[in-house]
Amino acid sequence: MLEILLFAVLGIIVGVFFGLIPGLHPNLIILFVPLLSQLNLQPAVLIAFVVALGISNTFLDFIPSMLFGAPDSDKSLAVLPAHKMLMQGNGYDAIKLAVVGGIGSVIFILLTLPIIILIIPRIFQVSQPFTYALLVFIVFIMVFSETGKKKFISFFCFMLAGAIGIFSSQLPIDRTLILFPILSGMFGISIMLFSTNQKIRIPKRKTEIHVTGRQTRRSIVFGSIGGIISGLLPGVGSSEIASLASVDKNEKSFILTIGAITISNAILSILSLWLIQRSRSGAAVVLEQLVQIGFNEFILVMAVALLVAGLSAIITLKMAKRTLSSMEKINYANISKIVILLIILMTLFFTGIYGMLLLVTCTALGIFANLAGIRRGILMGVLILPTIIFYLPF
Repeated sequence: MLEILLFAVLGIIVGVFFGLIPGLHPNLIILFVPLLSQLNLQPAVLIAFVVALGISNTFLDFIPSMLFGAPDSDKSLAVLPAHKMLMQGNGYDAIKLAVVGGIGSVIFILLTLPIIILIIPRIFQVSQPFTYALLVFIVFIMVFSETGKKKFISFFCFMLAGAIGIFSSQLPIDRTLILFPILSGMFGISIMLFSTNQKIRIPKRKTEIHVTGRQTRRSIVFGSIGGIISGLLPGVGSSEIASLASVDKNEKSFILTIGAITISNAILSILSLWLIQRSRSGAAVVLEQLVQIGFNEFILVMAVALLVAGLSAIITLKMAKRTLSSMEKINYANISKIVILLIILMTLFFTGIYGMLLLVTCTALGIFANLAGIRRGILMGVLILPTIIFYLPF
């Protein structure tokens, strides 16, 4: 038991480190496979480390994703409403809302666990032949939620993003790293470039925002269900589901919802190894290669996830306060320039010249979508279109 706790703490430490670095995708946990496979650790210890790393990383990643604009696929759309709150002096509140949504989703999953165990395998089995149709339906809603000519621009951007997703798979870039330049360009640099020539300072927090209990509960419930759905639909991330699941159309509800979706998706992606024998995240891939997940391991996953979620929430809020206090003292444009430079250097280091070409291309597409005034979520066609083609029955 002591060894399990020690490795859970070690996983939290590594997850915090990875989570605080802008642009690092949580799926980089896959890089730990060669090291872990050589240590000959007990299965329970491996589960504790990997689950703790994955959950803590997901919580801590709220900070760079929402404050610096260097997102992963699960939080790419959260950048926009979070930045709006940041520029209003409510950056800490944005992080707090995401954390509340995440903790709420953990409680929701625990309360509904028997139902999840019973229905998820059945839903997965029934929906498998219609996966492509469900994805097309989601795209249809995303495109036709735009007004006027923006529908055509939205569809055009979806196809362009999808083409990038299709052709990028032919590039000599590690599959675990290729999303880094793509998402950092579409949702990170393309946003931050607009602030690099402006003298922007983060305003101090004046008043705490108010969210009703009803709004919080609705966002958590719909977000948790959305996280489960996104775990069953390959290619659809938390951000796209959040745009559909957010019942109260404002940034506070959206961030609460995406917090719930992200954490519930992170937990369900691991539980899916037992429920549907599919890996849906980097953490799940690691566990799939190292241990066999049965009922006992399932219970351990839930116990570790519950413990780590509580600790990670506290760490995230404390780190968010420190980060914001530093950001308030310097020009935000300078922070944007530093983060952009960091993303470029990391792209070159991890993915080489081909990754840089992807980064530039995706940044250009992100800028175009921003200037056209369409919802940036349509750019997730980079994942959705290749998935639709893969699941077509002909």
